Amino acid sequence: MAQIIIILSKYLFIFYILAFLWHGFIAATNKNNAEKYEHSLSVQRIMMLLFHINASLILVMADPVDITQIIKRSVGIFVFLCASCFITKKFYPNSSHILWNGVFFLSDAGLVILYTLNPDLEGKQLIWHIVGIIAALLLPYILDRLPRLDKFKTFYIVFAIILLVSTLLFGNEEFGSKNWITIGPLTFQPSEVVKLLFIAYLASGLSQKPNLKQLLVPAVLCMIVMLCFVAQKDLGSALIFFMSFMVVVYIATSKISYFLTGTLTAAAGAYIAYRIFPHIQVRVSAWLDPWSDVANKGYQIAHSLFAIATYGLTGAGLTRGYSTSIPVVDRDFIFSAVCEEFGVIFGIGIVLVFLMIFLEGAVGALNAHNRFLCLFCAGLTSLLAFQSFVILGGVTKLIPLTGVTLPFLSYGGTSLLMCYVLVAIIQWIYQSCVQYADLPPKKEEPEPKKPLKPKRRKQAPEEDITLDEVLQYNRKRRDGR
Repeated sequence: MAQIIIILSKYLFIFYILAFLWHGFIAATNKNNAEKYEHSLSVQRIMMLLFHINASLILVMADPVDITQIIKRSVGIFVFLCASCFITKKFYPNSSHILWNGVFFLSDAGLVILYTLNPDLEGKQLIWHIVGIIAALLLPYILDRLPRLDKFKTFYIVFAIILLVSTLLFGNEEFGSKNWITIGPLTFQPSEVVKLLFIAYLASGLSQKPNLKQLLVPAVLCMIVMLCFVAQKDLGSALIFFMSFMVVVYIATSKISYFLTGTLTAAAGAYIAYRIFPHIQVRVSAWLDPWSDVANKGYQIAHSLFAIATYGLTGAGLTRGYSTSIPVVDRDFIFSAVCEEFGVIFGIGIVLVFLMIFLEGAVGALNAHNRFLCLFCAGLTSLLAFQSFVILGGVTKLIPLTGVTLPFLSYGGTSLLMCYVLVAIIQWIYQSCVQYADLPPKKEEPEPKKPLKPKRRKQAPEEDITLDEVLQYNRKRRDGR
């Protein structure tokens, strides 16, 4: 019986995500029609909750020994999803609820797949989700009471550099990168905060359309931050950071030559890094030909490809996969686990949910009240987009693998919290206060004109004026000549 339900659920999961995406499209194209918009959002939430109930039923049947614990966690996540949808609607009434629905669908899918990989990680991740949504709810209250954010340009860059230097001096190395700091029981990644701070700095510094000379200082600071990331061996963050930097610069200047120059510079830097760092050579070698050393250097990427392709379009079924054979599957390769258990169609649906989120972020940038908010929103959206692209491209062998998390799906406390913060700021920009609006310059009132003294008409001698001349003169005045 359980096997039949798992097989049927494979098709139900595909139906849920396709219906979710279809109604997201309807909502996005009917924002001016309140009735259709709200109906589509409601259907999206129903699909999300049905997905969660269906998955919870399978998890209960798969582990009847620990049924009480599974039910408690499933109910807890269900309450979290319902409460999050309700509270974000109250705290962000004029934001993009399509974006919120996408975030919560990804979060639910991530929690479900984490439970099949490691139930302990799923419990910890749920706590981080709760912390993240609390932070997202507090942000509009805090940001609305701060002075204009574009006034803190110096603070952003100074604090970012302090975090990077402290990581180099006091950081811990994990998975080959020295990008973790431990303070008591808390371990976090300062690089996640640095990316947010630098985007805020760029948006502040480039809010007035800059020329080439005014770009030199941000470019030099970007190079310093990049070198710090390289020194930490956090090449994934370096790549994401630089690509986001180029997007903000291009939007601020509208000059394709700057973008092409930056791209060529990045290519040269990547080649130099490849020559200097042996671990980059290993990753590139595994990317080019993982099968030549499948038991060693190519082990991760080869097993990732096996997981994605083995069970085809509909997958093996929830709880029927073998993704735990992939090292660090809960962080770097969780997309492979999703494709293995839910199928390639569902995996493509996950990619489209990300695309839906990024498009809503782009709409927020286009509708922003001024250049600072536009650049800030575009930069934050590009951070999420490039982070997703880098890890999705890595696990599918599109680009060399770099160790970053997939937003809202992968396990990771600091990364998940910062993803919520980024989304919350994007949503706040959607409904940003009027103090950020670009107001037209105040017109000066014209000075009152002095009354003109009536001119005394010179009268010609009577003998020089004839009646015909008077009539002709009056006719010209009447005709306006």
